[in-house]
Amino acid sequence: MDSPKEFIDFTTPRPSTDRRVFTRTDAAIFLLLTGTQLTAIGFLARPWFSNPGRETISLALLSIPLGATLLMYMLRWFSLPLMRRPRHTAPPVGLRVGVATTFVPNAEPIEMLEQTVAALVAMHYPHDTWVLDEADDQRVRALCARLGALHFSRRDRPEYQADDGAFKRACKHGNYNAWFTEHAFDRYDRIVTFDPDHVPRTEFLDRALGHFEDPRVGYVQVAASYYNQPASFIARGAAEESYAYFSSVQMSAYAMGYPIVTGSHTTYRTSALRDVGGLAAHDADDLLITILFRVAGWRGVYVPEALAHGLTPVDWPGYLTQQRRWTRSVLDVKLRVFPKVASRLPRTERAVSFVHGLYPVQVLSSVFVIGVLAYMLVTGRTPALVSEKTVIPGIAVWVSLLAGDLFRNRFFIDRSREGGMLLRARVLRIAKWPQIVAALFEAIGNRVNVYAVTRKVRSAKSEHPLRYPHLAAAALTSVSWAIGQYRGAIHHPILHVIATAIVVASIALAAMESGDFPAPYDPNLAKSRIAELHAKPIGG
Repeated sequence: MDSPKEFIDFTTPRPSTDRRVFTRTDAAIFLLLTGTQLTAIGFLARPWFSNPGRETISLALLSIPLGATLLMYMLRWFSLPLMRRPRHTAPPVGLRVGVATTFVPNAEPIEMLEQTVAALVAMHYPHDTWVLDEADDQRVRALCARLGALHFSRRDRPEYQADDGAFKRACKHGNYNAWFTEHAFDRYDRIVTFDPDHVPRTEFLDRALGHFEDPRVGYVQVAASYYNQPASFIARGAAEESYAYFSSVQMSAYAMGYPIVTGSHTTYRTSALRDVGGLAAHDADDLLITILFRVAGWRGVYVPEALAHGLTPVDWPGYLTQQRRWTRSVLDVKLRVFPKVASRLPRTERAVSFVHGLYPVQVLSSVFVIGVLAYMLVTGRTPALVSEKTVIPGIAVWVSLLAGDLFRNRFFIDRSREGGMLLRARVLRIAKWPQIVAALFEAIGNRVNVYAVTRKVRSAKSEHPLRYPHLAAAALTSVSWAIGQYRGAIHHPILHVIATAIVVASIALAAMESGDFPAPYDPNLAKSRIAELHAKPIGG
């Protein structure tokens, strides 16, 4: 029987086909860096807590962002030795495979869909290719007929147009679940879902399907990369943010049996997908379905090979809207859905599953820093730790963590193109804190937003997601500074340096919003970059 419930045992050793990623050299460097990091943190902790003075409130508030940053860093750091990668297994002959992508007119150009569908049809392993067309567009029907794909639309099917739930209208999971129910569940052994901007290599199915020979495997997640990252500063930074996730984070998660499903493209065992009710009815359907697979007893496999290439946001509105939606939906899962199923997981898996996806929350440290800084500038009440005594230990911690980040680059998927200090990603991390704060309040208030597809065409609206919040942060710091000076507050020179840095950085971020950004999808860039990326050897 094709179900894990008869044989799954979470104490079962990892498959013998797994390979450790760490070499002896990696382990030696890791131990050396770990010792350096812990020593540096210890030197910082001594002056930080040994002489707090009377300003215990400021000390506590400053400790929150520092502690959160160090905790999230160390959780990822100590997961590195766990990393595993599966050995390639050739797929059996004769599987019935259905591959599908979705299409939303006005938000996605049909030229992009044509490129993706042509690549889907061209994949080597025998399969059917479907386009799930929300608008039942005649252009899409003609495209499918010309390229050899099948067409499905739920537009005039009221049974698949619900206000909420599995068949929610105008959202990706509702579109897929309608197709699963109408066609895929009864027709295919394996189902592969693709976002319409992600273009696969011809070997994609050959590299993914063989891992289902292990009957415990319910899904196979393949790495993703972005072919349009040369398009803009934002595109490069957004791509840089994904390097660690699609390498060390996912390989560590795979070692524990549950790599995170990534909505851009995933391969499913049909019985496993039916077992969990199809794609999860939530904006964070990929994170939620990962949890549901674990609750149902299914394992996942992560293939750290860039076998499909898609689009990443190229402008501030696209990037920040995406980050806000992702963060709000992930926090909603943690606050409202996860507690209902957590008791059905072992304690270790419960803890790890809860931590998955919380990494963006550390961005909130910027709020604490700005707020506490304003308080200290107005009152002059500065903890003793804000002094030259913590400068050298603080620099030592930063350097040791940076060295760890550079070491992590060794495990990026495409080391010839990825790596370095990833400065653009660091800028984006600072830039998006207002959106993360907004997402937090939306999640706490259980605010339900209309599902928004990440646009693949240029927006006609004039939006200013950076300008106002960052100018407000600069104004708050400046006004607090002026009030403190007027009141005669005594400020340590380090406080002046920090205030200056925040004002300058905030104004610079607001200014970065100006300028002309390219369209998210550029057919010329797509053609040249995808040809270049697909020509690279697999794993190279």
